[in-house]
Amino acid sequence: MKINRRTFLQGVGASSVVGSLSGLMPGIANATERGGAPDKMLKREGKIVYHTCQRNCADRCLLKFTVQNGRMTYVEGASEMKKMGTSPCVKGHAYVQYTYAADRILHPMERAGEKGEGKWRRISWDEAYAKISSRLQQIIKEHGADSILPYSYSGHEGVIGKYGGPSRFFNAVGARKLDRKVCVFAAYEGLKSVTGTYQGPDPYDNIYTNCYISWGQNETATNVHGIKFINQARDNGAKLLVVNPMRTPIASQADIWLQPKPSTDTHLATGIMKYLVENDLADMKFIEANTLGYEDLLKRLDEMSYDEIEQVTGVPREKMFEFAKVYGESELSVIRLGYGMQRNYNGARMSRAIAMMHAVAGQYGKIGNGFIYDNTQADDSLNYSKGRADHIHPNGDTVGHVNMTEIAKAIHPTNPTAYGKPIKPIKAVINYNGNFVSVAPDSNACRLGAMRDDLFLVVHDFLMTDTAELADIIVPSTTQFEFPDMGTDYNCYHMQTSEKVIEPLGESKDNWIFFKELAAHMGLDYHPEMRVDYEQILRDFLDTDEPAFRHNNITYEKIIEDKFVTVYDQRPFFGDGKYKTDSGKIEFYSQMMKDAGYHPVIDFGLPEDEMIPEEKKLPFRMLSPAIPQRANSSFYNVKYIRNFPAYLAKINTEDAKELGIKNNDRVRLSNHRGEAFFTAQVSGQVGRGTVMAPKNNWRRMDPYGKASCTNNLTTDKLTDMGGCSAYHSTNVALEKA
Repeated sequence: MKINRRTFLQGVGASSVVGSLSGLMPGIANATERGGAPDKMLKREGKIVYHTCQRNCADRCLLKFTVQNGRMTYVEGASEMKKMGTSPCVKGHAYVQYTYAADRILHPMERAGEKGEGKWRRISWDEAYAKISSRLQQIIKEHGADSILPYSYSGHEGVIGKYGGPSRFFNAVGARKLDRKVCVFAAYEGLKSVTGTYQGPDPYDNIYTNCYISWGQNETATNVHGIKFINQARDNGAKLLVVNPMRTPIASQADIWLQPKPSTDTHLATGIMKYLVENDLADMKFIEANTLGYEDLLKRLDEMSYDEIEQVTGVPREKMFEFAKVYGESELSVIRLGYGMQRNYNGARMSRAIAMMHAVAGQYGKIGNGFIYDNTQADDSLNYSKGRADHIHPNGDTVGHVNMTEIAKAIHPTNPTAYGKPIKPIKAVINYNGNFVSVAPDSNACRLGAMRDDLFLVVHDFLMTDTAELADIIVPSTTQFEFPDMGTDYNCYHMQTSEKVIEPLGESKDNWIFFKELAAHMGLDYHPEMRVDYEQILRDFLDTDEPAFRHNNITYEKIIEDKFVTVYDQRPFFGDGKYKTDSGKIEFYSQMMKDAGYHPVIDFGLPEDEMIPEEKKLPFRMLSPAIPQRANSSFYNVKYIRNFPAYLAKINTEDAKELGIKNNDRVRLSNHRGEAFFTAQVSGQVGRGTVMAPKNNWRRMDPYGKASCTNNLTTDKLTDMGGCSAYHSTNVALEKA
């Protein structure tokens, strides 16, 4: 058989794009017969345990762990699942080192000096529980239970680890609600304004497409195993089109790559729609049968010229026309929309325009076409209200809310606010599954709030993070591998098991045990919901009337036995021509957008329109995307991953030349929020006026000793709709340091 690049990747699993190839090629399992190292091969012999990777990545891999004498020794992909090869990504390969890292926190500690001084005293769990419960009860008595705020996000994505365990405690306490809207919610609203949903077809059907469009997505960082489906489609003749302000590895392989200026996607989609209409590539049969407001769309398209589109986006019209022609002439086209591009002040409006463009092309409702963003079919089928025990919150319908993106505002020392309004002060934060001082925007302000003497900060973690070093009490958490759970996919339609791999190390406790025992110390275990085991929590989540669960006979027992199940089975997606808008049609004219204060067809607003003058005048837009070696702020405890540069700034070649900056120079990025220092990488990977610095690097890992990080600079202003973060609507100055 002729071996080409895509055939090779199919055989070994697409994660080889960014990971090690060791153990992937057929026959390597017999390496001892070929002179391989026997001691290395012995790590693969032992009990096999299935566990879903609970990192916040679209792959949501089902993994197989080898366990010898109670110790995890080896990890590979569960190849019986179609989306998986035998290989995890580069991060998944590191899970043994991650779990047994030398710097794991394995016992409770109490601050023994000033906040941030780094002085700790070891205490017992009984002491920790007594101190935490006493302080929380005092706060409740003096300030009310809504002065207690949880903070967490994607350190653990299991249904127990993320919600089922901790949420029961905070509901029992009556704590303030945290709106975990940092990631996807702007596009949720934009897409719902077009088709009524943000969900889409199964990526397994990408192999049937004639044209795969990666729009604002970097599959090599957050969807590695999806690459093999792209390559299978390409082997069948499909075109690969990419839209991204950065030249990602996928962009380098694309048939056509468009590099618009950041957050100008509405204009670009408008230009493509204009071309489709003017060149008889709009699917009029589809439009007439499935849409409303097409005449309104045509009028709006006429109001935007190609000259203005070219000026705003920076994309030459000839290149845009080439893209539009290939797209418009493709019988089946699928768009994979990334999460980063909608993290802008105009995130919902951009997402809406792209979804409308796909309707003009008639690309919904067939196998091999459609719009893939956040396939939460499995997750949305769960009974979250019962799983979290929402009913036990004494004031669940009236208690105040804090958006996690605005955590710095909520814990401000003198003027706490939420959603632009004053709030009563937060007196305690319990941080788990997160590291808000690093991952939340405006890190300097986050740290200022966390340093308050009157803020009681408890951190449940297994690493000394930027947040943990400011804690009053640290209690050691397990990793995800030290307790049982389940996970839902948000790319394919799966629900997957997460069996307990090993026993907890040291004195660490998982999220449910910690919060369950803390509740008992606070006298809250009179709630039956606070006395159950893991299985009962999972059964509560699975106690759902969702038709897909009933139709497919999905039960707790079935998931445990089969290791993974497919929850949803509509194929093709929208094949019945029924959309989830109020009209039942795709809406080119949206009352929803009008009610939100935006143009009901296409709104051309840009982030610069909303920036304060001090920031608007700064010359560079800073993008802070994910990199393959890390998941948000996780994996800093793995030595070879930690050594991968996180403090780099990619700068366009011409911009660098004008500023006298060369490769490996030290550079300073700054704005009114602060400053951060990086090593320059001069490259054509970013366009002029754009600088890229990886997201969520730690302050305490700053190699320049400045305690700076990318999020020193990022905005905490929310998106146009959905209450999402807008990290990429950040302008900075750039200079040689």
